[in-house]
Amino acid sequence: MHDVSLYGHLTFDRLFVNNQKDASVGSMGNVWKHLNLINPNLEINLEPTAIGEALIMINTDKCERSSVANLNLKQRTPLVEPSRWNHILYLNELPDHSFIPEISGGKVSADLCRGQTLTNLEILKYVDFLFISDEDLFMEIPDLHKYVKGHIILHYKSGSICYTKDGEVLKTEVDLIENVNVLGCGDMFAAAFINAFLCRDDLRLSIRDAHDSVSHYLKGKQ
Repeated sequence: MHDVSLYGHLTFDRLFVNNQKDASVGSMGNVWKHLNLINPNLEINLEPTAIGEALIMINTDKCERSSVANLNLKQRTPLVEPSRWNHILYLNELPDHSFIPEISGGKVSADLCRGQTLTNLEILKYVDFLFISDEDLFMEIPDLHKYVKGHIILHYKSGSICYTKDGEVLKTEVDLIENVNVLGCGDMFAAAFINAFLCRDDLRLSIRDAHDSVSHYLKGKQ
């Protein structure tokens, strides 16, 4: 059994950081990189279902980014294998959700990104943890929570709010970090949370660990 299986988007990112040209592997690549960085012992299974490209502009002075992307240039059918955790990127932009009901055993998490509004809300009944940024929220949390099997973790620059399946609200605040490249922070947050929850099995502590992990990484890039 794998520790973590990653499904969904894998992208080639063309970057302009403060007008300097660069390139990287994005989407699933961001999650894999941070998981591998914080816990090299994890057995990570990569099963991209959509492969695309993105053009991204980043202003580190203002901690801002903007992008245009073709996320679904090529599609493939994933091999679904048993894993302790299954993470899906990016649910609202995936053209095919048919593999998700095939996932059995382990936790299932999913991330949403800027772009299309998720229309297949019924697919959320398979999701134990839904990650979404405040910029990408497309409906009121109480309405969204009617569809999600488990918890919703709404994250933003200065922290996060977790809406649990039991109706509890867990708010976490963090210090803002200035003058950094914020690209992939949402993916890094999800990766750090997954690792922490696999190690701790504690929701509140895993959220705090995830924020601390991302903050530590960003401070090292200043």
